Amino acid sequence: MPVQTIDLRAPVQAAREKYAKDARSAFEECLSWLGDAAQKSAIHEVEAALGVRLLALGCALVTLWLALRLPTEVPATMTHGQASYRFKELRQHVARTRFGELLWPRPLYERLHGRGPATLAPMDREVGLAAGRMTLGVHLMAGYLAAKFAFDEVVEVLGRFGEYVPSKRSILGIVDGLGPFAARLLGNMPTPDDDGEILVIQNDDKGAPMLGSAEHARRCKPHKKGRSRKKGARTQRRAKRNARPRARRPKGAKSKSKNARMAKVFVIYTLRRNRDGTLEGPINKRVIATFGSRHQAFTMALQEAVKRGYGKKPTYFLADGSRAIWAMQQKFFPLATPCVDWYHVCEYLWLAGGTVFRAAGSPDLATWVHERKQELLAGKVDAMLQAMGALRAQIGKSGPGTKGRRERLAKAIGYLTGHRDRLRYRELAQMDMDFATGAVEGAVNHVVGRRLDGSMMRWTRARAEHVLALRCVVVNGLWDHL
Repeated sequence: MPVQTIDLRAPVQAAREKYAKDARSAFEECLSWLGDAAQKSAIHEVEAALGVRLLALGCALVTLWLALRLPTEVPATMTHGQASYRFKELRQHVARTRFGELLWPRPLYERLHGRGPATLAPMDREVGLAAGRMTLGVHLMAGYLAAKFAFDEVVEVLGRFGEYVPSKRSILGIVDGLGPFAARLLGNMPTPDDDGEILVIQNDDKGAPMLGSAEHARRCKPHKKGRSRKKGARTQRRAKRNARPRARRPKGAKSKSKNARMAKVFVIYTLRRNRDGTLEGPINKRVIATFGSRHQAFTMALQEAVKRGYGKKPTYFLADGSRAIWAMQQKFFPLATPCVDWYHVCEYLWLAGGTVFRAAGSPDLATWVHERKQELLAGKVDAMLQAMGALRAQIGKSGPGTKGRRERLAKAIGYLTGHRDRLRYRELAQMDMDFATGAVEGAVNHVVGRRLDGSMMRWTRARAEHVLALRCVVVNGLWDHL
């Protein structure tokens, strides 16, 4: 049985002629305006005014393109999901583009029976309009900026450079929509073509403030519209603060209001040996991060490391002194040579020396720390530990501050003794290898700290994960792949 169709040739042809005329008119208006502006305007004034006219021309051309995509005949009925629809009319509706909002006519269907939307516009999907009838270009631009700036700043930046600005609520939805795609892309990054022969893996953590359950419940409540006539805004804010007073923290206690969740960040790169024996790199550096479990983070890092040659290339794993990190390293990267970050070790040397050489920055303290560093670089770990143990005899068993000094010294000795097999600075120095975690220290501050640990920020776990994935895609230079 032939499918019944609706003939749209006449209205479609009329729309195409109208929008072609509008596009020519917008172009002629630009040319005419340039002729007038050339006599009296400065170039910065021309740029500003011409930008507005070019946006209008862009809208006219996109509208014409949409009209050219319109079919001259459509089926009278169609099915979508569990519902049946019939053609209603050729109705104009809004499309949101990089050039601004525009109106274009597209076939509209109304539901006859079944479960589904009351109306259906199949042309939206065919031409590439996403949720909210925005183009994918608007989505990706908003998502890219959201990976770099706070959401309020995204709205401000888009307002300065474009005609159409999505609302903050829409931008949050865009981030939530793009986040899973970005996470999948990070798990399937292409293997670099020209990689080095030595693999380096660095790991560190960075916290981002999360919403507590009570605060999240308050934010989910409907907002009251308008203000009370009896009280001004200032009085209302004061009453709100008094209703939820904060307990004063004891002296020296850290604030718990941040309610941080730790992002686990990996930096993976390779090094290439030159003919003169020196190392070149980092090569193809990539950043992987997640707010998920440490097991999940190490699984992601192992997947990337295997693609880069783990198990076949000499591999070095660098991190700070976190016991949780090193426990997972032994499980996931047992073939890698472990090394504790040099600067974390040096901090404990200064801590230990400061228990005896009381004056901070004194020449005696600096000399003592320098000697211990030289012992580490020479591979004399036992001599370094013996020198630290000898400090115990120089601290009295009683007296003011003695207990704290002995505890600090015991902490430093315990730290270095626990990582004795990971103090491989002589071996790495002879190979011209890195033995400091500067790459991942910079990554946690740039990827997590600058975007997710800002003042007054509070995140839900899911949205923080989406923003982190988008930011990793940007940092790794994979935005075009998204």
